[in-house]
Amino acid sequence: MKKNLSILELQNSNWSNLLKEALGENLISAFVHGDCLMEGFDAMKTPWTISFILRDNSTTQLEPLQKLLSKAKKDNLEFRYFFTIKEIQTSEDVYPLEFLHITNRNQVIVGTQPIPNYKPNLECLRLECERELRGLLIHLRRAYVYLKEDRNPLGFFVRANDTMLPIMYGVYYLSHGIYPENHQQIFDDYPALKAPISSRDEKLFLESVNSYINTVTDIVAFVDSMRV
Repeated sequence: MKKNLSILELQNSNWSNLLKEALGENLISAFVHGDCLMEGFDAMKTPWTISFILRDNSTTQLEPLQKLLSKAKKDNLEFRYFFTIKEIQTSEDVYPLEFLHITNRNQVIVGTQPIPNYKPNLECLRLECERELRGLLIHLRRAYVYLKEDRNPLGFFVRANDTMLPIMYGVYYLSHGIYPENHQQIFDDYPALKAPISSRDEKLFLESVNSYINTVTDIVAFVDSMRV
């Protein structure tokens, strides 16, 4: 099975023409974004995610993409979201964190830059980050109770950070006024979020887990206290 292993390979492939042929004048932008542009992405295991900005995202206009699904799967691609400009403008109070990620972490395959020069409403961003963090904290406490039944204890940190780090990019933006360049900037602010190397020393490992949960609790309180 052929796999596109880099953004450059994907941009130099025939996908630009395929998408233009399928969507025609309805296509404004097709772009890669999300976890596949974050640290740790492995194109051998996970597909590239492509989203779209369209003039019309009704089902009849999306139907041509169905014919490309088989090839997309072979080429390690997955179609994700289908926005219109109006939809983005009317959803900024609901999805400021997602739009912040898109405008700062994207690679265009065809068309224009998605959501250029986007500046989130800070109060809406704060509320979304708080909501997401509180939801995560509920799951972390449950995971702690079942920790000793986990065959891979370090998976606690992997699973937690899969959810936590994207939210923390929003928290970092709220705190510093800029979008972070990498995970390390998050870890510099909150060292307890970095996973330990080993779980062999049970006492130290449990201390790391407790510190992680306590840190998330403190971050929730901090975000809650912001009135921007």
